[in-house]
Order: sequence, then structure tokens, then C-alpha cells
Amino acid sequence: MVRYKKKLEDDIRCPLEYGLAIFGGKWKSRIICVLSANEKLRYSELRKEMYNITDAVLAATLKDLIEDGIIDRKFYAY
Repeated sequence: MVRYKKKLEDDIRCPLEYGLAIFGGKWKSRIICVLSANEKLRYSELRKEMYNITDAVLAATLKDLIEDGIIDRKFYAY
């Protein structure tokens, strides 16, 4: 399997560009707003708040936010 390789590396010099790279997109800012209004949410609770997002997009967006260090994932026992 051949992976796509960018021809040019990212060249982000402006803080605004950096912020848009991290928070850009349709769902990231919405997820951050929902999470900031609640101290902690389980995935199912977040999914109910974000009623018009698919599971795949929600999971991928959460993964991106975790990798960027914006949110933290913790496991809680039932």
C-alpha cells in the first residue's frame, strides 16, 4: 500500500494559521464547546449532544483533538 506523501512540508509561521490547523473544520470547535460546558462526558453523552454527527466523524475528530493535546481521554469503569 502506497501512502500519500505531501510534496511540500507545512510552513505555518502565523499563530492564526496554527490555530486554524488545530481548530479548523466543521466539528472540532463544536466538540470543544460542548466539552467545555461539561466537566466530563462519556462518548455516548457527547454523541447525544452532537446529535447531527456520525459516529465515524465524531471518533476521528476526537482522535485528532487527543493527538493535538487539546482534550484528554480517560477511561471510567461503569
